[in-house]
Amino acid sequence: MFGALKRAMGAGAREVKAEYGENKDFLEAVCAAAALVAAADGDIEESERRKVVSIVQNHPTLSKLYQSNIIEQTADTMFKRAKETSGRQLLARELDDIKSRPNGSQMAEDAYLIALDIANADGDLEPAEQEVLKKLAARLGVDASKFDF
Repeated sequence: MFGALKRAMGAGAREVKAEYGENKDFLEAVCAAAALVAAADGDIEESERRKVVSIVQNHPTLSKLYQSNIIEQTADTMFKRAKETSGRQLLARELDDIKSRPNGSQMAEDAYLIALDIANADGDLEPAEQEVLKKLAARLGVDASKFDF
């Protein structure tokens, strides 16, 4: 019985991988969007880093695709890039990698929503964060008004 359950769960993970791709583009885009928002005020807090890792590890799709250590490493890389202007441009380019993929619009929405979660993590959506969210929505082709509820 446990063998059948394990095989069924493994099949579900394979279906998700096939649907969202075998590479890290989705994870990188999500972490890049979150890092851009976290860096909006000029100061990336450790609590923001932890929040990103926690959200991704508990995300219904991302958690099936990537192991915890890969999530943590990818988030760390993206947060390091967010400290410099050239690094932030690299982060913006990570967003482009998912737009043309199968399910790219769903990936883009997920990346935007996780960035929105990070912006709202401290309970105060600052003007600099709002500006970055607008840029993210535009770059990702996401209609942010869909999430005003």
